[in-house]
Amino acid sequence: MSGGLRIRVLPEPDGRLPARMEGKFLQLRLDGQEWLVFAPRARHRYHNQILAELLGERGTPYVWEDGRTVLGFHDPGVEVIGGGRFAADTEAGTLLLWDDSRAYGRFDERGLAGRIAAAGHPWSRFAVTIR
Repeated sequence: MSGGLRIRVLPEPDGRLPARMEGKFLQLRLDGQEWLVFAPRARHRYHNQILAELLGERGTPYVWEDGRTVLGFHDPGVEVIGGGRFAADTEAGTLLLWDDSRAYGRFDERGLAGRIAAAGHPWSRFAVTIR
């Protein structure tokens, strides 16, 4: 890995980052760098949609297989670790992580709360609960 965890929070479709947000997140490595990418429910309902957005930003071609359920791509710089659901409350300073991704499995929670705290992101100061 080329450094500590990085965190990215995608905004609502209208560009806002509300004080309270719920949705899905992906844990992945991009070019060896570990990332958590959070997306509110109104932006992406499924983990593969988050990945499709990231692949598009990288210029990595992908195809939707089996309708819009399986995302096919080849990019050796992208490794999906897993995913889950989240609830963040900036006023209370809390971040709850739970569940898993049907497409990619559960995120790797080992040491994750500590890596979030060390990430240097505004959410790093939050109390993290993992269920």
